[in-house]
Amino acid sequence: MTHHFLLGEAAKILGRRPHQVAYSVTSGRVPEPERRIANKRLFSERDIGRLARLYGVTPDWSAAGPDAGVGEPEAGEGLALRAPFDVLRVGEVGHEVRDGDGAVFAWANDRARALVIAGLLEAAARG
Repeated sequence: MTHHFLLGEAAKILGRRPHQVAYSVTSGRVPEPERRIANKRLFSERDIGRLARLYGVTPDWSAAGPDAGVGEPEAGEGLALRAPFDVLRVGEVGHEVRDGDGAVFAWANDRARALVIAGLLEAAARG
């Protein structure tokens, strides 16, 4: 099973700060990770290896903790969508789409886009 790590977990493994890892990716010093979930980068073990070579460090896989990493879904298992989805205003212009558990699932600049995302997620959750 291949594990993927979020930015903070990847930074811990590399002994760096998250903004340093993000800068290395956005500046083009290493390729962008292939996978994303909810517009968040998922770093594979191979991506972390590239970053480790760039920084000249050995990855400390135990630094992210025993429960860290996102594994590949099992056959027939997909992304768990928990309806209902709510749209909440955040700050002056932002809107978050939260699932039934209260976790932020998506973010949009305007309410109309957030409502469309919420509607699509509701339809997908119903199957």
